[in-house]
Amino acid sequence: MAQSQVPPYDKPEGIPEFYVDAVHVETHLYGTTLYLGEMRQNAPELVKVLIKMSPQMAKVLNLILGKHVRNYEQDIGQIAVPKALLHDLGLEELI
Repeated sequence: MAQSQVPPYDKPEGIPEFYVDAVHVETHLYGTTLYLGEMRQNAPELVKVLIKMSPQMAKVLNLILGKHVRNYEQDIGQIAVPKALLHDLGLEELI
């Protein structure tokens, strides 16, 4: 298993933390917006965090997350994602 490292940043005390299990992404000519939130039964998703970034940062984030997922799966094991979810998101061909 990979060893934990000290992050290269300070996390100020009291900074908000959120658990999210839903994401909506909007991409425009000059930026990308992530709406991170929580699924709720019989109700619309609850948006908890809105993050705006440049297309370049969105690509870097994609590469960083991909690297972390690959490392996790190598160290821990395959992450199961329901095929129905991949279909609903139009991601079947990417996995």
